[in-house]
Amino acid sequence: MDVRSAKVEPTIEHEGTCLTYFMFPKESVRQETMGSYLEYVAEFELKPGASLHPHYHDSMEFYRILEGEAVIQIEDEQRLLQPGDLVHIPRNARHSIWPARAGKSFRAFSFAASFMGEKPEPINCDLPEPKNTVVVE
Repeated sequence: MDVRSAKVEPTIEHEGTCLTYFMFPKESVRQETMGSYLEYVAEFELKPGASLHPHYHDSMEFYRILEGEAVIQIEDEQRLLQPGDLVHIPRNARHSIWPARAGKSFRAFSFAASFMGEKPEPINCDLPEPKNTVVVE
C-alpha cells in the first residue's frame, strides 16, 4: 500500500519564494496517468459508524487525511491513516475506508485522475479477506 507524508525535505521553487513538499515528485506519475482527466477534487467526511461501500473504478485516487483517523483497505491490505497521510489507490483496486475509532469521524481531501467514460459510476464489490487487520486501541 502506498501511503506518503509531506514530512519530506522541501524543494525550493519559484525563484526561492516557495518551499514545495512533494509527496509525488513532478512527472513521477506521468506514464500512469496518460490519457486520463481530472475526475474530481473534494473533501469528504465519514460519520461515526459509517463506511464507504467496497467498490472499484478505473480511476487513480488519492485521499489525504485532514482530521481524525481512518482505516483503509485496498485489496487485501489494511492500514491506519492519520492526519497528514496521503494514500494512493491504484486503478481498479477494490477499496473501502471507515473511521478508525468507535464514535469518531474523519475528514479527508481527495482527488482522482480517471480513465472512465462519461458519467462514471463505481462498481460495488466485496473485499478479499485482509492479510493484516488494523486494531486501534
